[in-house]
Amino acid sequence: MNPRIVINATLTTVGPLSIRMPKSEGGRENAFDNFPVMTRGVDDTGNRLQTGYLPATTLRGFLRRAATLRNMRAAAEAGKPYKLPQIYSEMIGQDAESEKQAGDIDLLALRQAREANAVLDLFGSGLGIKSRLKVGHFMPAVNVLPEAFTGVRKDLDDTEEALDLMDPADLQAFASRSDNNNRRAAAAALVKQLEGQVRRLDKKGEAVPEDVARSLALAKAEEAQFKDAMGDMQNSTRTIVQHHALPAGLPLSGRLVIDAARERDLELLDHALDALSQRPLLGAHSARGCGEVAGLFQFFDAEGKLLKTVSVGGFQPAQVTRF
Repeated sequence: MNPRIVINATLTTVGPLSIRMPKSEGGRENAFDNFPVMTRGVDDTGNRLQTGYLPATTLRGFLRRAATLRNMRAAAEAGKPYKLPQIYSEMIGQDAESEKQAGDIDLLALRQAREANAVLDLFGSGLGIKSRLKVGHFMPAVNVLPEAFTGVRKDLDDTEEALDLMDPADLQAFASRSDNNNRRAAAAALVKQLEGQVRRLDKKGEAVPEDVARSLALAKAEEAQFKDAMGDMQNSTRTIVQHHALPAGLPLSGRLVIDAARERDLELLDHALDALSQRPLLGAHSARGCGEVAGLFQFFDAEGKLLKTVSVGGFQPAQVTRF
C-alpha cells in the first residue's frame, strides 16, 4: 500500500470571511446568521467557549469542483460532454445507483471505477467508493467569533440625476411604488410589534384581547395590500442588509490527509490548489468585499519529511516549491 501524505495548511483571510450554513429542517439559525460556530473548550466555571471556523466542506468542495471541471472541459472539447449522473457522481459525490444497490457491491466494478477516474478515486462517491482524502476544519489559534457587517441597499433617488433622466411615465410609477413601499414597511413594522405582543401573552397563558387581534389582522391586510400595489417591483429598497464574517487578517489552520496516496492524487491537488490560487474566494458575499484568502500548504510523507509547499492567493498561479 502506498504511504500516507499529510498536508498541514494555513489559510489567512485577506478580506472578511462570510459563510452562511443551511438551516436544518425544524431548526433555528444561530445568533450569527448561521455562520458556523463550534464549542472549543470551557472556562473555569464550565461555560462553553465558542469560535467561528472555516468548515472542511467549504475547502473540500472547492477542490473537488475544480478537479471535476477540468475533466468536464476535456470531455466537452473531445465531443463527449458529461451526462447528468456522471456530473453528480464526480462533482458532488452523489451516486443514486450505489444507494439503490447498497447491499449488492461489485468489488471488481468499484476497483475499475477508481482506476478510471482520479477524482472518484480520491474524493469517493456514493456508498461504494470510499474517500481517501480527509479534510479537517480550519480553526483560528484563539477563539474568534464572527462579527456583523452592515450595508444599505439604496433606491433610485439616491443617485443624482437618475430621476431627471427617467421617462415621465416611469418616474410616476417609481413615485407610486416608493410611496406604497413606505406604507408597506410601516405596516410590516406594526405586524412585527403586534406579533411580539401576542407571543408574550401566549407564554403567560393569557388570552389575546380582541382589539389586539383585530389590529394585527388589519396590519397584515394593509401590508399585503401595499405590497400588491408595488406591482412587479416588490423587493424592498433602501433597506439595511447584514451578514456575519470572521475578520480579515486571521490565520486559520487545518490539515488534509491522503490515505494510500498515489502520484496522480498529488497532481490533482496541485491543479485544484492552483485553481484556488487564481480565484482565491471562499464563502459568500465575494461581490461585497468578502471571501478572499491566501495560504500555504505543506506536504509531508509518512515519516514527516517535507516534500513540497504550495503557496496560494493573489489571483495568481500557485507557487510550488519541491524539496
